[in-house]
Amino acid sequence: MALINPNKGWVVAELDSLLAEWRDWLRFVSDLPDSPDYHPQTCTDAIKDGWDNIRKHDVLREKTLTFLAGNFGGYDFLFANWPRHPHENNTARKAVVVPSWIHRLETLAACIEYARVPDGFWKEQGKKMVEQLALVAPEKAADTAASWLRNPFAK
Repeated sequence: MALINPNKGWVVAELDSLLAEWRDWLRFVSDLPDSPDYHPQTCTDAIKDGWDNIRKHDVLREKTLTFLAGNFGGYDFLFANWPRHPHENNTARKAVVVPSWIHRLETLAACIEYARVPDGFWKEQGKKMVEQLALVAPEKAADTAASWLRNPFAK
């Protein structure tokens, strides 16, 4: 797994926020009464949650998939034993489906510490350091290099 977005702090914060949103969603859908949209002769159990909630769930699912695709590479292992897109059972109630999304995000959160940052990011950081060194005298350049190596993300 690799971080496509090298701003690990932002990615972790967004992941935490997304996980909290899924947990809130689970609390909400766990207590849903049967919707008037549901007709036993023509509908699957999923319709018991109501069309509005199905749409809200779809938006959260796609938001999550977009976040994953935009910030990670090699995250396919999260879906290895799951159905194809939309990666869930569309006929089940949301209270049954949502825990699998929480599990995926918790797994991702546990793995993020070990995610690789792309080489391109480190090359860009190296270029910034060289540009900064070119602007100062040799003695100051050595101090700047030492400072940069200690904390390359400081401004």
